[in-house]
Amino acid sequence: MAPAGDTRTAKVCEELDQLILHFFDTLEMLQAKREALNNLVEQGWFSLSKSRYAMGNKSVSTLQYGHQMTPLVQVQTSEREECQVEFHIIPEDAAKQGAEGTAIVEEIGPNEQALRRRKGPGKMEDLAQTQNAATQPAEGLGHRDPLNWFGILVPQSLRQAQKTFREGIHLAAEIASLQSKIEAAQRSYHALLRRKHDLVAKKDLGHS
Repeated sequence: MAPAGDTRTAKVCEELDQLILHFFDTLEMLQAKREALNNLVEQGWFSLSKSRYAMGNKSVSTLQYGHQMTPLVQVQTSEREECQVEFHIIPEDAAKQGAEGTAIVEEIGPNEQALRRRKGPGKMEDLAQTQNAATQPAEGLGHRDPLNWFGILVPQSLRQAQKTFREGIHLAAEIASLQSKIEAAQRSYHALLRRKHDLVAKKDLGHS
């Protein structure tokens, strides 16, 4: 029958082997997702370049950003074992529900562009209704698509750029979670390695 010290040492060595295999599997997955994210970023910027070529540089720039902006997605973190942190992307609908009660108005252009005037006795009444609609909270109007900052009829390349960057956001959250998982595996590996060294040292002292 093998001594208890040898059994514990063999068990720690087995745990180290399993942890190393798991570590390299996670590292390989992380590398693949990083390459995918790089491809998405390149594709997104290429689509933006095509949009600027079609609409003009000044038509697709920071000058068209809304004066007040809210994120379409939110990032939520959760902590697991070994101080491992996971990152989750909250869908747009959930982000809207969480933002209830916040009055935010996104301005696309001059308010005069939103006014609709018509001739007749109801002219002033329609004008007042339009002004009230322009100043009501964003919840009543619904979350506006940022593409509207650049016009109503935007090229397909701009829509493709938005879709690509949205996919990149989800992929970035997965990458951050994998990175945290790798760091947790490294800490576990060093802890097991110290435990192994302690068991080996006690075994050597027992034989001396």
